Amino acid sequence: MKKLFALIIISVLLFCSCSLNKAVTSSYKRAMKHSPYDVVIVPGFPYKYGTKDSVLLNMRLYWAKELYDKGIVKNIIFSGAAVHTPYGEGAIMKTMADALGIPKEHTFVEDKALHTTSNAKLGKKMARAMGFKKIAAATDPFQFSYMRVLMWFSAPGVPILSFTPDSPTVRKYLQPLPVVNEQNVFIKNFVPLEAR
Repeated sequence: MKKLFALIIISVLLFCSCSLNKAVTSSYKRAMKHSPYDVVIVPGFPYKYGTKDSVLLNMRLYWAKELYDKGIVKNIIFSGAAVHTPYGEGAIMKTMADALGIPKEHTFVEDKALHTTSNAKLGKKMARAMGFKKIAAATDPFQFSYMRVLMWFSAPGVPILSFTPDSPTVRKYLQPLPVVNEQNVFIKNFVPLEAR
């Protein structure tokens, strides 16, 4: 019975992975027909002081850099408040992006978003206020799996750029995070979202 259950779980995971790959690839191809984008919104991820490796944070940061370096996007809005840790998610990502060599005048921070829906909604609002017309979002394939549905309600018309989870290039998105002065984005008297 345990073997059957394990086989079912493995089959479901493989099916979901295959299905996710198809969805990501299809979304990316559709979005690329309209590139380059004036700006891309990158949802934040909790940063912990001294953490050198955070898989999803790394993926989102290096993916955004690749999109910028290839000319697919001209500007980047890193979105996210200090939600679960006392570091502004968008602010720490911008600081790291600047350290990676993305010109500071092309990176921006949206610092009010508390979750994926508000990342999209507030990021789009900020982009429009800054005069950007062609707007996309960029994230890792795991967030993509649920974000694509949320986008229909929170930021309709904003395509999502992601990479496939089985891509052989995923390893390049797992490089160490750049060393930055984290105290510049530290929020004093921080209260985690779950305690507010």
